[in-house]
Amino acid sequence: MSNTVPGVSLDTEDQGSSPSRPGSYLHPLVDTELPSLEKVRQLIAVWQSEWGAESTWPKKFHEQLKHAQGSGQRATDSFFSQCADHIEEGRQLLWLLRSITRKGFRGEGCKVLDLYEQVFDLLTSLLTEIWFFEVKLDEYAPVFPLSQISEAHYYFTV
Repeated sequence: MSNTVPGVSLDTEDQGSSPSRPGSYLHPLVDTELPSLEKVRQLIAVWQSEWGAESTWPKKFHEQLKHAQGSGQRATDSFFSQCADHIEEGRQLLWLLRSITRKGFRGEGCKVLDLYEQVFDLLTSLLTEIWFFEVKLDEYAPVFPLSQISEAHYYFTV
């Protein structure tokens, strides 16, 4: 992808359809059988940003934002739109993990325990990245800028 945030799209040849369209594994209203945990792990790996260690994310975010801002308002809006899409796709992956765990796992005790630990690890990495992008999006492109907040909801900035 050119002029985009690395890793913020789930469009892959393997998937076949867009994650936001019905029929995709990621669409919450899908009528098909849930994918395996292994497939969900693959989807998460494709979804995750390519920004390396979590400690580097703020720097990478600011570099990408600066690049987008240098290309004008349309590119900046596109950058924030991609961040919002990335968050939504992450939430859909969370929905998949939740659905898989609600369905439960079959097998012997150790195998079931291992599967739940895998889900926990995937959940942790998903939530970490979703929260990072949610915070950044709220910080730089809030839905309600401070100038539009009523006096009843006024927040002081330092």
